[in-house]
Parts: sequence; C-alpha cells; structure tokens
Amino acid sequence: MALNYGNSIASYAEPDAPLAMRMMENLPGITASVGFSSMRGANTLIRGGFFDDATRFANSRARFGVFQGGSLTPTAATGKSFLFQGPFKDLYTRRDPFLKPSRLNNITMRPRAISRMHSLSVFTASEGSGLYTFAQGHRLLNKLPMKSLRAAVGVEEGANLFGPGLISSIAAGTKLDRMAASGKLSLAGIDQLSLNVQRLATANNPALLQKVGAVSYQEAVGMTARARGGLSATQYAARNIGTSTFETSMAAIRAGGEGARGVAGNLMASSMAGAGTQYLAGYFRGAQGFAEAAGLQGKALTGAQKAFSHMVSALGTEGIAGRAGTKFVGEAGAKALLEGSVLKQLGTKGTFKALSTGTGARVLGARAAALAIPGLQVVAAASLMYDLGRMGGEVIKSGINLARDASVSLQGSINKPMFGMGYRDTELAATSRARGVMAIQNSRLNARSALGSEAAMMAAHFG
Repeated sequence: MALNYGNSIASYAEPDAPLAMRMMENLPGITASVGFSSMRGANTLIRGGFFDDATRFANSRARFGVFQGGSLTPTAATGKSFLFQGPFKDLYTRRDPFLKPSRLNNITMRPRAISRMHSLSVFTASEGSGLYTFAQGHRLLNKLPMKSLRAAVGVEEGANLFGPGLISSIAAGTKLDRMAASGKLSLAGIDQLSLNVQRLATANNPALLQKVGAVSYQEAVGMTARARGGLSATQYAARNIGTSTFETSMAAIRAGGEGARGVAGNLMASSMAGAGTQYLAGYFRGAQGFAEAAGLQGKALTGAQKAFSHMVSALGTEGIAGRAGTKFVGEAGAKALLEGSVLKQLGTKGTFKALSTGTGARVLGARAAALAIPGLQVVAAASLMYDLGRMGGEVIKSGINLARDASVSLQGSINKPMFGMGYRDTELAATSRARGVMAIQNSRLNARSALGSEAAMMAAHFG
C-alpha cells in the first residue's frame, strides 16, 4: 500500500526583481522628457537663467558660463575639479563648459532648476563652442539632408541648419502673447525681455540689433541743403542715426495697444540660434497671424511670410465660404483668418476644406501646435514627476525591505531557542505524519508481521 502524505501545497513568495530593473520600468519616456525640458527652456527665455546676473556667489558663477554684470556675451566657464586631475586634467579643461553646467542643471538640489535653466547660454551653444545645451537633438538633425528646408533657408548641405530651443521658443512666444494680452507683462518683465533678446541676438543674430537707415556725416555732406531740410551736415547726421528692428519692436511693446500684439514672440523667434530654427519659429509666428507684426527679421521673417503664402494658397483662387456667406480669398482673406479665429470665421465645413489642402494642413497644424504646446508641456512635466516619484518609491521600498530582512536575520542569529532551533509545527505537517504512521501500521511490510512469518517458517523446518 502506497504511503499517503496528504495534499499539501507549499507556498513560496516570488522573489522581487532587482532594483535597477524595477526603476527602469518607471523610467520617464522621451516625450515627457522633451516636454519638461522645453518647458524649462521657455521659462528661461522669458525670465532669464537663475544664474544670470545673480547677486550671490559671483566667483562660483564664473564656472558655469553665464551672463554677468549685464554683459551681452556669456563668461567662459573656468575652474577645476578634483574628479579630473592628473592624467585627466586636459580632458576636463576641454570639456569644462559642458560638464559643469550639465551637472548644475540636472544633478542639483536648487529648487529653481525645476522650472528653468541656469543661463540663457544654453540657447547660444553651437557645434564648436563646447557650451552646455539641454537640446542635444538639434545636433542629430543637422546631420540629416533636409534638402527642401535647406533650399528654403539657403544653408548648404553639411552646414549647421538648426540651433537649440525651437520648441522652447514657440512656447515662449505663445506665453508672451498671452501675458501681453492679459496685461501681465509688467515693466520689469519688459526690461527682462529686452535684456534676454539682446543677449540672444548678440550671439545668434546680430542683424536684429543692427541699426538701419543711419546717415553718416560724409553722406550728409554730399546731400544738398534742401535735401537736408536746411540743417547742416552735422545736425542732419545726428538726427538720422537710424534704428534697429530690436529698438522699433521694444518701443512698440512699451507703448502697448494693438501695435504690441505678437511683437514679443516675434523677437524671440528672430533671436534663436540656427537659420533653420529661426525659419521654423517664424513659420509658427506667421501661422498665428503675426507675419506683419514688428520683431521679425531675417530667416524668421522669411518663415512667417511662407506661412502666410501657404494660407493664401489654401484658400485658392475661388476662396472658401465662411459663416454668414462671407468669402475669404487672396491675401486679404488669409490675413483676416490668421489674425482672427479660423474656426469661428470659416466654420467646421470651411475649416475642413482648408485642411484638405497640403498648404492649409501645414499652416493650420502649426497654428494649433503653437497654441497647444504650453499646455502639453505642463502635462509632460506632471508625467515626468510622477515617473520620477515612482522610481524614488522603488528605492525607498527596497530600503525598507532591506531593513526588514536584516532585522529578521539578526533576530534569527541572536534569539535562538535552546532546543529545536525555533521549529514551528503546523496542522498540515502533523496530519501528514499521522497518516504516514497509520499506513506503516496497516502495511504487510509491518516489521512485526515480517518477524512472525520468519519465526513460523523456522519452526516448521527445524521442528
């Protein structure tokens, strides 16, 4: 008879996955990371870096390549670190403008680093400068052919087309538009914007600050007295010193009113690094209806005009009928639509008709994206914080489990009983042992039965 030990089911706890694997499961996605970084970049474009013009730690600011004392060019990063001494000293000196600001923006306990970057210098970084920039993706895009965009911008293949901060500049422009419309762009904010644009333009687009229309003394001397309006050559040259796109635009912003509409965002688009970045940023500005507003210059102006021409093409020669029987056609129709609400003026049917064309889909898609990016950045930031919180929770959980296991192990070592080593019986184990004993007793292989049979055989044989 077979032994029956009962139906005992052993319960085993599944081992936890390694901490590194559990943290990787909660690693933030690329979309959330890009959205969070571009949000910080947009805030930096509006408010400046938290290390720019800092009043404290002036000596340590010099290590991170920031703007100091109202300067329009970033101070070169300097300083040493004990991590890169000896044989690695030359390597550290060469990469210092990148390594230190990278650590400052990403591995820091400063609360301000959550909302913005350390300096506007992150938007002035070029391929050869070595300065840190959070938007490393533009370096990969510069390696792509993009023949149509290069032809539109006038950049030869192999040359750098993009600079850092396209998404940030679009978001900053939309935020500045909303702030100006709601009256939240204060005088201090206007002064900060003026300084930020000057710094960016000095590094990325000096033509934005260049005076045009100036008359030199030699030119005034060559003019007739009538042409000078009765003024002497010295007086005429002094009065006609010219003005820059930047000065005209800032005057419009300070004056306020309808003339200031969209100007701050246009300045931001014109001051970004890279001809391709300026062109695309200008295209978004044109799609939002600011192609004729002040502040656009160079490639940004070209991009805005391209968006306007795309809208004219989308309307076609016959135009698109809107609500109340209004027909939008040509440049006048495109201007009225882009400077107002496309959906309200065209209606659902007319809007879908414009979207059905290739040029209409481009300009209206850019328009919708520009309005949605600031909100999407907030969602991306919340998603990233949630993922990082879960990663931190896994670390805390592992620490708690480690402390608990260590406590159990320590108790097992110092709290042993005198006999039995702390063995604890269970009802299932006791039942299994009882059934085993009963099976042995009832089996033909019982020891007493076997001895009795052997005794009977011996008695029969030997008598």
